[in-house]
Amino acid sequence: PHTIQVSIASPYPGTELYQQALDNGWFTNKNLVATSGIQMSTLQYPNLSAAEIEDAVEQMYRRFYFRPGAIIPIVKEMLGDPQMLVRRLREGKEFMAYLNERHNRTLVSAS
Repeated sequence: PHTIQVSIASPYPGTELYQQALDNGWFTNKNLVATSGIQMSTLQYPNLSAAEIEDAVEQMYRRFYFRPGAIIPIVKEMLGDPQMLVRRLREGKEFMAYLNERHNRTLVSAS
């Protein structure tokens, strides 16, 4: 595949995960998406914090996309199809905005 989607489990009201989170005190907050639109973990577990979950998602994206084996096929695909060029540029912009937002949130929480 040229692209991947990595998502954090979201405990929506009425689901088994939501009830488990309530019963076990796993909620860090109940906002499923940051005001900027990026996905964040609303859960933490006894041995896994919300920050560790979010860091793992970012690390998966970085390991997948920031390697020649991913970049070269994407560029070839973009060069062969103008619509794909526009789509991938939009996705790249969104991806970099995601990384920037994560970086900024990390700086704010560290200060």
